[in-house]
Amino acid sequence: MSRYYKSGRHTKKSLREKIGFYTAFSICLIAVAMAVYSTYNTVSRKSAVTPVTQPATDSQMVAQPVTGVTVPEPKINSAPTATEPEFTVPTVTSANSTAKPAEKDGDIDDAMQTLLSVDLSLSAPTKTGKVLREYSKDSVYFKTINVWKPHTGVDYACDLGDDIKAMVNGEVTKVRTDRMYGKTVEISSGAAVVSYSGLSGVKVKEGDSVDRGEVIGTSGAVPCEADDENHIHVSLKIDGKKADPLNFTGND
Repeated sequence: MSRYYKSGRHTKKSLREKIGFYTAFSICLIAVAMAVYSTYNTVSRKSAVTPVTQPATDSQMVAQPVTGVTVPEPKINSAPTATEPEFTVPTVTSANSTAKPAEKDGDIDDAMQTLLSVDLSLSAPTKTGKVLREYSKDSVYFKTINVWKPHTGVDYACDLGDDIKAMVNGEVTKVRTDRMYGKTVEISSGAAVVSYSGLSGVKVKEGDSVDRGEVIGTSGAVPCEADDENHIHVSLKIDGKKADPLNFTGND
């Protein structure tokens, strides 16, 4: 009986010890689990709040505004002001073109005023009166000197050595040699001055009076037009302004 009682007490004691051990172990497990959970929760919140900084890519760097550099504003061409003349494209006549340039209204008015302002009648300076190149305010091609410029005179075709005649009565006011146009004779008749260029044998001198049709020299060469057919170059000035000799030729 005594033995049995002691065994029962021992059994109860062992049971209480086991219950106590498992209870303590369970509490430890719960404490460890809570600690792990708390640590995980803290780390998770920090990850959610603090973004991870990554290096900017090339495209992001390009997209960022540039500071410290001043970019000039582009200038836009505006309409010309009163002090800025508008650019105009000059009219160019083909070197192979034989057509007379179209006359402008202003040119016609000037020609009419010139015709009415002076009583002048010219005759042809050569025996044929053939015109090789007409008067032109527009630029034409000069093959010999390879330039474009106005042709402010009339070229009369002739053979080398042909007689050249005065186109009007007047006085020889100048005999000279021009670098571009060769030997030149000027004959003045009132407000009109007729120049004959490209002569060779000059038969008059300054101060001589000549009649229309009188031989003043023979044909030679015009240096700036040497590549053209042989001719003489005749120019006309009225009151100091250049005019077209053909407007006054054959008006008898």
